[in-house]
Amino acid sequence: MSIFVRARFDVRDRRQDGIERSATALHEAAGPEPVSPTYRWFTLPEPGAYLVLEEYADPAAPGAAPECCTGLLTSLGRCADMAFAEMYGALGPGRPDAVG
Repeated sequence: MSIFVRARFDVRDRRQDGIERSATALHEAAGPEPVSPTYRWFTLPEPGAYLVLEEYADPAAPGAAPECCTGLLTSLGRCADMAFAEMYGALGPGRPDAVG
């Protein structure tokens, strides 16, 4: 059963161009992977607010970012604050308690 993650990011210090570059690069780096079939970024109506939706086929996958994405996640963290992250899916062994 899939695990879904929904997270909101708010731009810090007018760094909108940075978050958009980071989100685009993360989307391209993630590519179509069997373990993560859905990875999409959206702009929200509030200025500087973004939402990311991720689907993981493996319940343990949300806790571990691919090595290729570590630097990109660091860049994203310089541009935006995570306002929240929510996980949806079946409870059970292997599922991390928190994301991010």
